Amino acid sequence: MAFRIGCDVGGTFTDLCLFDDASGRSYFVKTPTTTGNQDQAVVAATRIALAEAGIAPDELAGFAHGTTVATNAILERKGARTALLITRGFRDLLAIGRQTRPHLYDQYARRPSPLVPEELVFEIDERLGADGKVITPLGEASLADALERMRAARVETVAIAFLHSYANPDHERSAAAFLAVHAPDLVVSISSDVLPEPGEYERASTTVMNAYLMPPLAAYLRRIAYTLEDDGIRARPVIMQSGGGVMTIETASGSKAVHTCLSGPAAGMIGARRFAEAAGLSNVVTIDMGGTSFDVGLIQDGEILTRYEGEIEGFPLRVPMFDIITLGAGGGSIAGIDPGGLLKVGPESAGAVPGPAAYGKGGERATVTDANVVLGRLRDGRPLGGGIRIDRARAAAAIQRDVAKPLGISVEEAAIGILRVVNAAMVRGMRRITIERGLDPRDFAVMAFGGAGPLHAVDLCQELETGTLIVPPSPGLLCGIGLLLAPWRHDETAMLGGKVDALSPAELDLAAGRLREAVLAQARRDEVDPATVTVTTTLDMCYSGQGYQIPVIYRSGELEQAVEAFHDAHRRAFGYERRDRPVDIRVMRSSGTAAAGSRALPVPARHSDADPLIGRTRLFVDGVMQEAPVYDRQGLKPGTTLRGPLLIEQLDTTLVVGAQEITIDEFGSIIIRFQQ
Repeated sequence: MAFRIGCDVGGTFTDLCLFDDASGRSYFVKTPTTTGNQDQAVVAATRIALAEAGIAPDELAGFAHGTTVATNAILERKGARTALLITRGFRDLLAIGRQTRPHLYDQYARRPSPLVPEELVFEIDERLGADGKVITPLGEASLADALERMRAARVETVAIAFLHSYANPDHERSAAAFLAVHAPDLVVSISSDVLPEPGEYERASTTVMNAYLMPPLAAYLRRIAYTLEDDGIRARPVIMQSGGGVMTIETASGSKAVHTCLSGPAAGMIGARRFAEAAGLSNVVTIDMGGTSFDVGLIQDGEILTRYEGEIEGFPLRVPMFDIITLGAGGGSIAGIDPGGLLKVGPESAGAVPGPAAYGKGGERATVTDANVVLGRLRDGRPLGGGIRIDRARAAAAIQRDVAKPLGISVEEAAIGILRVVNAAMVRGMRRITIERGLDPRDFAVMAFGGAGPLHAVDLCQELETGTLIVPPSPGLLCGIGLLLAPWRHDETAMLGGKVDALSPAELDLAAGRLREAVLAQARRDEVDPATVTVTTTLDMCYSGQGYQIPVIYRSGELEQAVEAFHDAHRRAFGYERRDRPVDIRVMRSSGTAAAGSRALPVPARHSDADPLIGRTRLFVDGVMQEAPVYDRQGLKPGTTLRGPLLIEQLDTTLVVGAQEITIDEFGSIIIRFQQ
């Protein structure tokens, strides 16, 4: 047997899937997230799964983990006390930024305060040119002075981001070596390791974020590793990256800490792609609605859209990441009346603690989940994971106090209003990733997952006029399943900086060879067989004078083909191409991946003889309250066809279906096709 675990921590629930590669058996656990101590829920869920499967801890062959520790540390400003060493003359780099306004017409918009306060930014005597040549040698006296002041300020971690270090890392490495000798307790992160690319602000911001996250992330991962080891688990835990793929705890605790910021949503995208592939769908909009957030992603021609630049809480972040749009619209999003007397939903969330009022865990404020309960979409008395049981009376009382009474309407009308407001926000997110990019949503299927995604999916598809909806077998646990399917991954980057005509194929192949060897060396350190690693190389290209690049695939000796691919990609992205302009190559990237375990899809066991019809209920669907049957999803066999309105319940989610027909495919996914 080859048992492996995928465990994802969300804002409200921790989801775990235990899978046997040999037999295909799957075990699922859903338990409330222990806010502030996520590792407790992870360990508890692991123990439950091993007990249910009846296997010994030392039989576990793999443990993949997706975590929100990094994201939460930034959102809540609970990272380490961080200092920044910067080239003299650039002390205000983080404060100045790029002077862009994310909300052009919002006169009250304010940029977030830097993660490093002004008094902890220290200028160092050193300077390199853009070509990497030394202009001012590194001054150890300025380093010693900075170290003395950092000690007085009780700094825990240091980011080093010197000008043009991507062209020559020697000064940064010398500064790091100086600190290692004179202050071995300090955690150090250097930009030439984290992001060896031009763009001093983005490079400094990403490096600062990495340094800020390293201590809390390392402490969290150590707690998990030690506890699992004490339990007898010998498998080395691996951590999900924002761009898909897993890495070791040692790598995640070091220069790749910042790569975990979108850990959980990335795992969901990997799981979504596999189930879409199994259903014969190559173009899919993914919607992942949990207790805290709503994530929208895109799969086009079977590939998950990836980008190399984004932001978290207004801070620029340059790492490989799946192109996911995140909104503060989850099941726990709080509803209320704003100062202008209008209904507002989110982005504040009740989270896992105290949770929605209907959970009976101390939450008293009205949430999206409470609205679904009042409208019968989540049935009164229904048990959820972690011992939670739905309480309609509590949900109705919260909505009455927070929404219905202030607006002078009934509780049901208020609940309908909450759903309409949150659905409108989610549709806007889906439009952003399709229509605003020149894509017709009618050409895409929608895959709904997350604990709350299927509750709203039919309404969202009808609003966006998509033709097909797919709900995988365990939508509330898809991120955990995605972790089981995620490959090992490692990325390396090299700065090239030159016009195509000035770079010979031999130079490019030499650079690609060095990156490939760096990827394979990391594979060996991570105990991954290099023979199983597939290395893909891309070039970030642009027309001379442009401030943005487009990545294209590069194969040895095929520079002309890469340039042609760039012209085509530019035309698709912006509607035109300029073959009369010279083309620049800015950055070369190499990504290595190695497949994990079996390619079998983890799906829950089904009851072969149980009647799936378990009752009837009144629920709000297609704009009215109406009577509908309730089905247990585990009893729905492949090939089953049903017509709504109906409600389908399972351990991790509920699917609300209107006047549509559903079909169960051979993998247990529910397929709904809408009439256009």
